[in-house]
Amino acid sequence: MLLKIAIGLGNSGAEYSNTRHNAGEIILKRFARECGAEFSYNKYCRAWTAKAEVRSKPLILAFADGFMNLSGEGASKILSHFKLQTSEAAVIYDDISLEVGRMKLSLGGSSGGHNGVSDIMNKCGNDFARIRIGIGAKADPRMDLADHVLGRIEPQYLELIDKIKIRECIETIVSNGFEAAQNAFNRRADSNAL
Repeated sequence: MLLKIAIGLGNSGAEYSNTRHNAGEIILKRFARECGAEFSYNKYCRAWTAKAEVRSKPLILAFADGFMNLSGEGASKILSHFKLQTSEAAVIYDDISLEVGRMKLSLGGSSGGHNGVSDIMNKCGNDFARIRIGIGAKADPRMDLADHVLGRIEPQYLELIDKIKIRECIETIVSNGFEAAQNAFNRRADSNAL
């Protein structure tokens, strides 16, 4: 794939800051800081966007101003505004099936029960790259899933998420391709993960 845009998923609003469901947005913002890129509000696609340079190639970073369950609507507006195809996008989002601090890449496939990803599949298609960020399973099976994903990330877990090598991952995708990044990061034993 030729990566031209990275979209981080999350819910807008201060009340959702540092919640598990916003792991994709948290990681994207950190990547932007590491690249020296600054987000600004783009009223034409109702999203926060930034322009980064990765291995001398341009990369757009974006997260929609809206709610997770309407991620497809947000992604559609972003892709349309920048005249990009779904196949040129990587979507970064939280995954309860991965341990906290793990990152896993995939291309296509199911939504895994993730409402934001499901909405993107319905409204944009399914040929986008997925960068899944582990937030861990519910501590108690009886706990409501919404309470888990909308709960704040504990400091020790936020530290693990912060150690995820997102810049290295995206640089690998840009320079060596998606399969090379999968081989490098999906098989990596991450001692930081819990």
